[in-house]
Amino acid sequence: MNQAITKELLAEHFAGRSTALQRTMIAEWLQQPASQEQYVVWLDEWERHHLQYLADDDRAFHRLMSRIDSLEQQPTSTITVQVRVRPLPVSTRWLVAAAVVFCLSLGLYAGRGLVLYRTVETAFGETRRLTLSDGSRVTLNAHSTLRIPRFGFGTKTRTVWLTGEAAFSISHTPTHQRFIVNTNRGVDVVVLGTEFNVYDRPAGTKVVLSKGAIQLTYTRPAKPVYQLRLKPGDVVNVDPSGQLTQNHTDEPDVSTAWRDHRFVFNRTSVREITDLLRDTYNLRVELKSQELASRTITGSFQADNADEFLRVVTGLLEINYKQHDNTVTFFD
Repeated sequence: MNQAITKELLAEHFAGRSTALQRTMIAEWLQQPASQEQYVVWLDEWERHHLQYLADDDRAFHRLMSRIDSLEQQPTSTITVQVRVRPLPVSTRWLVAAAVVFCLSLGLYAGRGLVLYRTVETAFGETRRLTLSDGSRVTLNAHSTLRIPRFGFGTKTRTVWLTGEAAFSISHTPTHQRFIVNTNRGVDVVVLGTEFNVYDRPAGTKVVLSKGAIQLTYTRPAKPVYQLRLKPGDVVNVDPSGQLTQNHTDEPDVSTAWRDHRFVFNRTSVREITDLLRDTYNLRVELKSQELASRTITGSFQADNADEFLRVVTGLLEINYKQHDNTVTFFD
């Protein structure tokens, strides 16, 4: 069958008006990966313009229970009904084609996120630089992911989703379109064109603004939305419990030193360093004494891998370490 599958044809199919022959054509067309991607795009567009019915589950349940109660109060009787079953004049091939379309549609709908969004991720110990289609530049830190819309980015939307840490340099558009960074802890950064760093890991969420201005929106658990207007040097922290604090730094660029594999510490505790080793290099640190956890370190250095990092840090702390697989032990 050589007839092209058009957007209009699929619209009829989504509306439930396609014929058995058309369903067969669609099933054959969906055998190609490119067709599957186009199918999901057109399905998403069709659904945006044809909102589906949302069932009132509670109301339906109560109505059903009321009917059951009324039936239980009525005397029972036996009713015999003769039903004549007539076979439908549908060919086996068409039934198979319809089943294929249904299964493919179900699978594509479930995995539509994989098609509608592109996910860029980094491994432990890896950083990655990328330029988005709107001209904005992003550097991903180790063990981080950035989810970006595949379609309409830079025109319909400039919203991305971050897990981990990334440094952003956002391009301003002629239409003054907002760029939004969403995080898992409910902290959203809204900008037009600026430079900033976003950290979003188990230890907390941190936003540092280097240039320009940003609006930070924090949806706190069970509390009203909290909005802040940040200026260069402003730092916002949200700890794991959801507590937000704001302060200021005269050196905001320190927050993005990791882009050049440079580490800057200012009275940084060993406990914080253990979090950094976990997030960046997938290393679990054991301390031979609790006193080690409260020690601090000040200074800066460059380390291209975990071995270099451990040698420098333990040297500055004047302690020893030993490593077995992914476990590192600090001791005096």
